[in-house]
Amino acid sequence: MVLLKNDGVLPIAAKGKKIAVIGPHAGYARKMFGGYTHMCMMESTYAIANSIAGVSGVVQADADEIITVPGTNIQSDETEQFDQILKRQKPQCRNLYEELQIRFPESEILYAYGYPIAGNDESHFEEALQAAKQADIVILTLGGKHGTCSMASMGEGIDSTDINLPKCQDAFIRKAAQLGKPLVGVHFDGRPISSDAAEEYLDAILEAWSPSETGAEAVVDILTGIYNPGGKLPVTVAYGVGQLPVYYNHPYGSSWDQSGSIGFANYVNMPHRPRYYFGYGLSYTTFTYSDLHISMGNEKAADTVQISCAVENTGSCEGDEVVQLYLRDEYASLTRPVKELAGFKRIHLRKGEKKTVCFEVKTDQMAFLDIDMHWKVEKGRYAVEVGSSSEDIRLRGSYCVKENKWVAGRNRAFWASAAAK
Repeated sequence: MVLLKNDGVLPIAAKGKKIAVIGPHAGYARKMFGGYTHMCMMESTYAIANSIAGVSGVVQADADEIITVPGTNIQSDETEQFDQILKRQKPQCRNLYEELQIRFPESEILYAYGYPIAGNDESHFEEALQAAKQADIVILTLGGKHGTCSMASMGEGIDSTDINLPKCQDAFIRKAAQLGKPLVGVHFDGRPISSDAAEEYLDAILEAWSPSETGAEAVVDILTGIYNPGGKLPVTVAYGVGQLPVYYNHPYGSSWDQSGSIGFANYVNMPHRPRYYFGYGLSYTTFTYSDLHISMGNEKAADTVQISCAVENTGSCEGDEVVQLYLRDEYASLTRPVKELAGFKRIHLRKGEKKTVCFEVKTDQMAFLDIDMHWKVEKGRYAVEVGSSSEDIRLRGSYCVKENKWVAGRNRAFWASAAAK
C-alpha cells in the first residue's frame, strides 16, 4: 500500500473517537479482491455477460430483471447470491467497517453506503453526510470494482475512456469537505487513484489497490500507525486519460523534460507532469540521504561501478524507506531515456538509525542497440541519481566510461545488486 497524501491527520488516534466509514468497499469485503482471484472467478459464475464491460444489449432468457449499478451498464454484485460466495469461501474475511468495530470497541463506528462504484447516483448522499456530521473523522472508501465479466468496472476486457474516480464519488468528496471534518480516502481498485477532488479536499489518501482477504486488517494497521507504510508507486499516475502515455523513463528531451525553447510547458487544461511520480510514496517518518560515493577502480577497463550512500531515519518513529538508484546516459549517439531505474533497496530503520546502502552496477546495464543492432556500451559520462522517488532525488553524481564496448545481449545485466549495512 502507498501513502499518497497526509496533512497530519494520520495516523489516527482511534480510541474513544467517533469514526464515520463511508463507501461500498467498507461494507462489502468482496470489493477488495482483484481480478483472477478465487473470489473473482467464483463471482463470474453469476455474471449475466462474460468478459465484456457491462450488460448493454443483453436479454436474459428467463426474463429476470438485470440489476445494474444506477446509471451504468455494470451488473450489480450487491445481492445475496454474491454475498454467499464470501460466506462460503472466506468466512473469516471482514470488511473495513467490521474490522474497525472489532479493533476499537470503545469507539463509535458509523457506517453509510454513500455512493456506488461507478456512475453519478447521489441518492445515498444524505444518509452518509449525516453520519459524517456526527463524526470526529471520516474515512471514505473510494474506487471501482476490479474483477471480470459484467459486474466489474475494470479488468480484462473491461476498458474505460476515464481513469478518474466515478462522478458520484468526486461529488461526495466535495460535499463532505463542506462539513470541515478531517477526511481520509482509502482507494481500492486495480488501477491507481486519480482525482482532482481527492487531491484538493482529502487530508490523507491511501492507495490500497486490491488487498483481498486480510485487506481490512492491513488498512486499519496503517491508518492507526500500528504499521508505518513504506510502499512506492510502481507506475506513473496521470491526471487524465488525455495525458497518456506518461511515464518516468521517457526519451530525453520529451514529455515534461522537453527543451524550454519549444515553449509548450503544459497542456491547455493540465500540466505535462503527472499527478504522482513513479517511485513516490510517503511515510510517517523522515529520511535523510548523505555521503554519496562512486568508484570504478580502473575506469578504462572497469565492468562494474560501486555506488553507495548513507540513509538515516530522522523522524519520530521506525519505518521503511525504498532507496532508488537512477542512471542516465548524458550524451549518446541515439536518443536515450531521461533516466532509468537501475536498482533499489528497501531498508528498515529505527528512529535515529543510519545505514549504508551499496549498489553494484554492471556497466553493460546501460547498453543499447546501436544502428547496426548490436548492444553497445557507449563511452561518455553517466549521471547517477539516488533518491526517494524518480523526482525526489536527494544525491547526484556521475561516472565515466572511457571506451566503447559491445556485449552479447544474452549476457547483459538488467538491474544492480544492492545491500545495506
